[in-house]
Amino acid sequence: MRKTLFVAACVALLAGCGQSVEEAKTASAAPVAPPAVPVDPSFTGLTRPKGDEQFGYYLPVNEVKVGDYRLDNLHIAGRQGFNDWESGQRTKTYAPVMLEFVDVTSPSRINALGNTVYSVKLKVLPTAYLVTDDHVRLVGSHPKLGEVRLDAKIDPAALKKSKATKGKDGETVVTGALQVGDTPFNTVSFTWRGGDWG
Repeated sequence: MRKTLFVAACVALLAGCGQSVEEAKTASAAPVAPPAVPVDPSFTGLTRPKGDEQFGYYLPVNEVKVGDYRLDNLHIAGRQGFNDWESGQRTKTYAPVMLEFVDVTSPSRINALGNTVYSVKLKVLPTAYLVTDDHVRLVGSHPKLGEVRLDAKIDPAALKKSKATKGKDGETVVTGALQVGDTPFNTVSFTWRGGDWG
């Protein structure tokens, strides 16, 4: 009798364990955070600014990092860059609106400007973009990062002020949200620098 009860208890315990394992699998699956920039199928096309006011490199105020890849800059070209790219003069490593990430585990050096330059760079080129006086949006992708979506506001007054000091004031000129693959960054901010950054 005792042996039968013991066997029954073991069977029940094992059955319970099996159920718990399945429940544990479900419970342990990390919840996916809501996207910082939701997918918007209506966002397509290439909308460019009227002039060159937005031209430059925008550097993140705080670290934006996914694994070994850190956001280095947001680049917005001048009119010539938009003209060339939109007329079909394209390369695999440049677009008039793009995000550049660096692999912080790759070899690095200090350039003439005193900036750390990494040998491995991931450039997120756009499938769609919009740049106006006060807004920048971009959707693109990279095999190592997945789909990348940026939706941010440009502060024209802060940008003008920063340009007057050649970016030395460290003024925040762009704020918004960024989605890198499954990783949301609900708040990203950028300062401005002129040409030659990297």
